[in-house]
Amino acid sequence: MYITPYDILVYLHTLLFVYWLGGDLGVYLSAKYVANRDLSLEERFRFLHVLMQCDMGPRTALIGLIPLGFQMAWMRGYSPIDGASLLLIWIICISWLIANWWLFFNEEHSSSILIKKIDMLLRYLIIFGMGSLGLWSLFTGDIIENSNVAAKIFLFAFTVSLGVYLRSEIKNWIIGFSMIRDGGEKKDKGNDIIEDALSRSKVAALSLWGIVALIAFLGKVQPLP
Repeated sequence: MYITPYDILVYLHTLLFVYWLGGDLGVYLSAKYVANRDLSLEERFRFLHVLMQCDMGPRTALIGLIPLGFQMAWMRGYSPIDGASLLLIWIICISWLIANWWLFFNEEHSSSILIKKIDMLLRYLIIFGMGSLGLWSLFTGDIIENSNVAAKIFLFAFTVSLGVYLRSEIKNWIIGFSMIRDGGEKKDKGNDIIEDALSRSKVAALSLWGIVALIAFLGKVQPLP
């Protein structure tokens, strides 16, 4: 049996998809214990550490799927993005992925704040850029002529926006844990903030899973004309 380069890309694409959903499940389950006020603060922080480790799966998948997706779309003739533009996508995403793993191991480094800002900027650019590309292609038939691929690009941008929202809820966790450390009446208020943030995050997380499943359906079944 002859294995083509495209077959390898399909395998990697599927593998990243699995790591995305599997890692998100780990994050989802760990979050319940992080928010559990009946556990000690030390135990909750241990679960938070597990949560951050699990989150590297979805982070890696999200970044890796971008160049893989555009490469596969070009190889199938669905996308005109090729040559230097496609190479640039690969370079940016590989650099971005390396930066995310560097942050994971160097959270306290003085450069981490700047890298986090760049990371967030890239996410906003993807939301706007891929969202616009997907919508334009769906409504006009230009650029990405395959409607299923265009819809996948738009929905991918939407999943990134959900991820940005979930990150914003982490700020409430930080506030809540700071209040818990202070003790007294602030402790209960801090726990309430964390539990409320978790409740809101569940809706976004479930929506994200549903959209990712829809993206996979569009890619495999190709239901759109």
